[in-house]
Amino acid sequence: MLLHAHLRSILMIGVAAMGAWGFSAYQEGRVEVVSALGHDSFLASQEMGEALDPTISAPSSPVMPAFDELDAVILDEVSDSGERVTNAPFTTAILAEERARILAQMNISSDGLKRWVGTEIDRTRQTIEDLDSRIEARIESMVPTVESLPRPPIVSSQQHKVERMIYPIVQLRGNGTVGSGVVVSSEAVDGNLWATWIVTAYHVVEEVRDFSSDEVVVDEIRFFDPQIGRLGSEAFRGVEIASLKGSDLSLVRVDRKSPWLYIAETASEPVCLKLSVFDTVYAVGCPLGNQPLPTYGEISSQYKPVGDEIFWMVSAPTFFGNSGGGIFLANEGQLVGISSMIYTYGKRSPMVVPHMGLFVPMQTVRSWLRREGFAHLMDPHPMVTPVPASSGHEETHNGVSGSF
Repeated sequence: MLLHAHLRSILMIGVAAMGAWGFSAYQEGRVEVVSALGHDSFLASQEMGEALDPTISAPSSPVMPAFDELDAVILDEVSDSGERVTNAPFTTAILAEERARILAQMNISSDGLKRWVGTEIDRTRQTIEDLDSRIEARIESMVPTVESLPRPPIVSSQQHKVERMIYPIVQLRGNGTVGSGVVVSSEAVDGNLWATWIVTAYHVVEEVRDFSSDEVVVDEIRFFDPQIGRLGSEAFRGVEIASLKGSDLSLVRVDRKSPWLYIAETASEPVCLKLSVFDTVYAVGCPLGNQPLPTYGEISSQYKPVGDEIFWMVSAPTFFGNSGGGIFLANEGQLVGISSMIYTYGKRSPMVVPHMGLFVPMQTVRSWLRREGFAHLMDPHPMVTPVPASSGHEETHNGVSGSF
């Protein structure tokens, strides 16, 4: 009985010592009671009221419950003492929250980067523009200034073309024949009289003149009326002031009570010297007694001898009545020649070749007016327009018709 009491005391002291050691180890994190005994042994000892046996070791491979990697992730960390500590798994909601936080930080960083890049691009662009400005200024200071010849305004609309190439055209009538002419100047003689000057073809004046007068007079000259869009009904009387038969040129003066505003702008000498084959032009006149009509074409030749004179050729269609009308540059609307003749072929019944019209170049017209003392009529005018034509009897010389 006494021995039994002693054994019991020793056992209780041992259990107390094991409990104290186990609690101390548990506090220091070296072992867990359940892990050391195993889950089943721990429960069995608790049910039987047995003390924990400190000699029992933990199972070598404890059975872990199955865990889905899609639902959680186990994050391992290293403690200050160097030991690996396994934290509790993060759920999908926690991962989503963490992902959203990271994306928000990335967006903030991206916006800041964009702003920085944009600022640098703007700064670089401004630097390049400043350099360009300085380079251009340096180049301009190095290039000598060259005064260019003033260019007339370009005809940019249909109305301007009408004013430059239709309104300056007049129609000459008489003896059953019709021709054309171009108004080149209108100057004041006195307060109530304006001298309006017309350049036309010599053969036109000879065909329409009044043969009962001692002077070379044309009794019916009609100007274009912009108000009604056609030739006016009023007929004016014109007097031939100068002529050049060989070049088929005539200068006619018409006295009006008001100035004629629509004057053909003659091309300057530098412009005329640069003219070439393939330059586009309009031929404007009154073919067959019609209103002034424009036809489009090109300068097709700059050398066609007729007698002792050199004519130029145009591909713009022309017919009887175009004689005395104007040849105008298509873009600028400047007068570069006076229509003279058309080509015909056949002896018994001559046929007209409308795309082979001959005209007097403006160099010839200008030289003739200088010799006659009318060089001032070729000065540029603020308003510009073309001329009518002539139609009548045919004179054939070397395949060229006398009427155009």
